[in-house]
Amino acid sequence: MSTLKVNSIIPVAGVPTGGGGGIVQIKQTVKTNTFSTTSSSFVDVTGLSVNITPTASSSKILVNVNLSIHSSDNAIAGQLFRDSTQIALGDASSNRSRCFGSGAFGGTIGNTILLYPNILFLDSPNTTSSVTYKVKGAAVGGGELYYGRTNDDTDNAQFARTIQVITVMEVSA
Repeated sequence: MSTLKVNSIIPVAGVPTGGGGGIVQIKQTVKTNTFSTTSSSFVDVTGLSVNITPTASSSKILVNVNLSIHSSDNAIAGQLFRDSTQIALGDASSNRSRCFGSGAFGGTIGNTILLYPNILFLDSPNTTSSVTYKVKGAAVGGGELYYGRTNDDTDNAQFARTIQVITVMEVSA
């Protein structure tokens, strides 16, 4: 004789509307190679995007971006986009960049130290069409911005190479 005991059973399509919070699907892109730019305007970080097709227009998408970056001049900024729409951004204020993360340092941050401007953001795309989430970066203060490596890329163990990860999860509403 068998006994089956469960607290709940959640359908493959997630928790029904009104139940909320079930993870329906997860997509992830892991970038293992490096990227750099000298652009002070925001550019796509090559290979750091992920596509997801929500199963319901009421679903939310939980976006998790994990970066490790460095700059030759200590001024960096990152932006998050859903297709061509910037999301997770600060308020507009004169000529200031609108970003999810940035850094400007009064002095050196060291040749071996990587910075981690990460974000966890709950988005509402309101669609069942495929959407692409991507990261853009800029060397906003001049110099060069690096993803996955340090400015001084000397060939020894203290100068790390790192991954960049963007993960999206469809959450039922």
